[in-house]
Amino acid sequence: MERCRVLMINDFSDRGGAEIVYRQSVGLFRTLSGVEVESFDNSQFVEQTSLVSRAWNHAAAQALEKTILRFRPHRVLVHNYHNALSPSVLGVIARHKRSVGYRTYHTCHDYHLVYWNPALQFFKSGLPQILPLDALSTFAALRLRSSPKGFMHDLLTKTYWHAVRAACRPSRVFDQILCPSAYMQEALNRCGITNTVILHNPSSVPTARIASPKRGKERFNLAFAGRLAQEKGLRQFIELAQAADFEHIESIGAYGEGPERAVIEQRFPALIKQGKLIFFGSLSQERLFTEMQCFADAVIVPSVCAENAPLIVIEAAMLGLPALVRDGGSMATTADAVGNKIKFSTSPDGLKKALAQLSAHLSNPERRYQISEYLPEYYTERLAAIMGIRDELPLASRHEFAVRRA
Repeated sequence: MERCRVLMINDFSDRGGAEIVYRQSVGLFRTLSGVEVESFDNSQFVEQTSLVSRAWNHAAAQALEKTILRFRPHRVLVHNYHNALSPSVLGVIARHKRSVGYRTYHTCHDYHLVYWNPALQFFKSGLPQILPLDALSTFAALRLRSSPKGFMHDLLTKTYWHAVRAACRPSRVFDQILCPSAYMQEALNRCGITNTVILHNPSSVPTARIASPKRGKERFNLAFAGRLAQEKGLRQFIELAQAADFEHIESIGAYGEGPERAVIEQRFPALIKQGKLIFFGSLSQERLFTEMQCFADAVIVPSVCAENAPLIVIEAAMLGLPALVRDGGSMATTADAVGNKIKFSTSPDGLKKALAQLSAHLSNPERRYQISEYLPEYYTERLAAIMGIRDELPLASRHEFAVRRA
């Protein structure tokens, strides 16, 4: 009996948030009756590191073409492609779409379809800023420096982005583009990309834990979880906490690794010595969530990029923790309905005000978080419905698939 064949594609097998969602989508779809899943990522070809291969990875395109012709999928879901795989794979997907007969989908994890800096950043006097959505597709945006690496790097980045857009028309390769946030959908729609649908990324914490009240607490342990990179804003948050005299803050714990760690360690040796700044390193997800729940009163999301749908906000809610979130970009709008977000502005008084709100929030015995739309089972059912998986199954398998979902 023929099964519905689904090919899932991503740049990397293991790296960051998009890779977690990629692996989850593969694993979750493998639980569906009548569905056969194959994955494709950088583990299936020899990675090359030259500038030419990064711009146009011929080896990745060849390997993907062989996979498509062998597996002959009914559905193709692409997560990230514009890093290790490069836009070269778009031509392969488009070329075989009609002959093989599959439908195509893309989870838009960043802003590469609408802006040459996928983090939706520009730099002013060397400092990162979030590009407002109303500046997209304007001449003013073209004049802004999108890279801290100098004029020539900025010029080449913009030239390459426009060349790929003209040659490959990325948004037209896909039947539907899946947006993990309303903010992402608005960004795409503003640029004329309308074949979009909202699908929230699934939480990595499988079951929700009850949020317990913490009355009378005035000093908090705050946890940062993620890659230590400049766009994640941890260094700027520590500077902000210092400017606010660490009022209401007992310590800041960082879970993760990255190039910014050395910069932060060099910048704040006194805070590390005092135990105000603690590096826990990179942990497995299971250990991360267990240890973070023991350590933290709240998580922080201080990114200086627009983000898209920061899953740590949802994962914190699943752990019964609130999230202090910078008031900007998608961070300010993602998961508003969940109920665990407290926004802070980038001034000492703004941070103090947010921490006072955190104290009141934690002491509320009635606080509950609405996370049903972020549960793995909801994601699986919604994605299967969007992709029309049931339509490809034989009648007997359709009934079994429906029973499995009920």
